[in-house]
Amino acid sequence: MEELELTSSIISKSTSSGLVKLLANQNKGIILSPEVFDILNKLLKSDEDNATGDVQLLCKLFSGERCSYHYSTEESRVIPANTPFSILGSTQVLNVAKLIARMDHGYGLVDRFLLAFPLAFRPTLTEMETAANYLGTEVVDDFQECFKNVNDHGQLHFTFDQDAQQLLRHNIDQFVAEVNEAIKDGKIPPKSKMPELVPRMAAALHVLNHTMNDLLAGVPTSPPPTQISKSTLENATEFVQHLESQKGILCQVS
Repeated sequence: MEELELTSSIISKSTSSGLVKLLANQNKGIILSPEVFDILNKLLKSDEDNATGDVQLLCKLFSGERCSYHYSTEESRVIPANTPFSILGSTQVLNVAKLIARMDHGYGLVDRFLLAFPLAFRPTLTEMETAANYLGTEVVDDFQECFKNVNDHGQLHFTFDQDAQQLLRHNIDQFVAEVNEAIKDGKIPPKSKMPELVPRMAAALHVLNHTMNDLLAGVPTSPPPTQISKSTLENATEFVQHLESQKGILCQVS
């Protein structure tokens, strides 16, 4: 039952109306695909050609807004405010460039995505053997307990400790100052959702690190603390800045 509850919220391929229906019924969802280009391209193309509002749906989900959809052939669908939703997938660099070109039209959808471009070096046989030995002895074999722990606790309310709160306020004020300065100088302000992305990444790292530390120590997983530390926030900030710099380069090329 617990596994079914988790997997029923995972989407690998869906139409726009199917996505709305799942989110309205399950009140949570995640697009998870080894080739995420197909589903995103379909949503963006549908919005472009038919003005279906798919881009607006993705923007509202990111902002946690309540969404209501009315169809002539089926009952109305309501997605509650703050519905947990995320998109995780991989694709090729050329496909990413196509998606960015289609999303980068001023409504801010591209600013809501974090894109990672790892160096795709081919490993030597020795490196592959070393990695296989490491994976067989030093890491977790079964992640079911990790997923179960995250899923069982539902929507937890996390806060930052005092030092992290001060750092977060400083970073947000600095970002706002950069935006206002650019507007005063008649320049294009920074295109980023850093103030929103960093706390979300910090929360994800906080939960993942706590759960993985328990599993690697060989003890039963426990609920993560509700306070996020300054060090976790610093790591999240550095990671998001790196990903944003990669996306900025690709946006200029595309």
